[in-house]
Amino acid sequence: MKEKIGFIGLGAMGGPMAKNLLKNGYPLTVYDIVDSRMQPLLEAGAVGASSCKEAAKNADVIVTMLPSSPHVREAVEGKGGVIEGVREKSILIDMSTIDPVTTREIEKKLSNIKVKMIDAPVARGVAAAVAGTLAIFVGGDKDTFEKCKPILSTMGKDLDYVGEIGAGEVVKLINNLILSINVCALSEGLVLGIKAGVKPDVLFKALSQGSADSFALQNHFKKFVYKGKFEKDVFPVEYIMKDINLAMKTAESVRVPQYFGALALQAYETAVAAGYGDRYYPVVVKTLENLAGVEVRADLEE
Repeated sequence: MKEKIGFIGLGAMGGPMAKNLLKNGYPLTVYDIVDSRMQPLLEAGAVGASSCKEAAKNADVIVTMLPSSPHVREAVEGKGGVIEGVREKSILIDMSTIDPVTTREIEKKLSNIKVKMIDAPVARGVAAAVAGTLAIFVGGDKDTFEKCKPILSTMGKDLDYVGEIGAGEVVKLINNLILSINVCALSEGLVLGIKAGVKPDVLFKALSQGSADSFALQNHFKKFVYKGKFEKDVFPVEYIMKDINLAMKTAESVRVPQYFGALALQAYETAVAAGYGDRYYPVVVKTLENLAGVEVRADLEE
């Protein structure tokens, strides 16, 4: 019999991740502070909870997918939180992208009440969350990871065990740090190329065949920037800035300079100043487009 799962956090990523658990036959109880986010899951067969405590109460495994460290801490340790309802020998899988120090502190508190925890942040974005093809970076007790593999496999295609508790968060922050810098570099290069006289579609094709090709070019730019799609509620500028800041904080704790991360942070800060803070974060390109008087837009073949 499959484990009973309590899923907390049903935003742009969490909603489709929870739905994939349902599709694979896991009994699911869901909770989100925004009631409307629960409705599609309830219609698909999930049971609704009125709090994190209630979502955890009868669950063998609790999954949290929340925006930031304070959100996770509140969901787990706060009034009506997971700790108040969770049973001994159950497991918490935190799939949020948060500070690894917070992860380790929460894990210690849970271990005191005989509850296991792994951190399992994800990469590849909303489309992969819908398709169940996320990359998942897992930190924590390896036996617990092995036990949770079938659950994680409903949401992700590539599962990487990367070390002790908090290691998953470290890997995810580095992933997002590099990606955020890459998006800024592509923004500069593409705007320059178009301003210097190369057509947007020609430039894309040439770079795709050269050494400047990247995941960001083929996904963030091809599917969003070139189409001018900078929607709200799809990992906005403010979220990528949160991740960069967490990476910078981690770097400071181990004394590793982050020159390009600091520059990328200022580029996204400029996007916020321009009024784009709530838009999908590749919108950072628009700050350069506005200055240069050109746009990175074309109808590219899928």
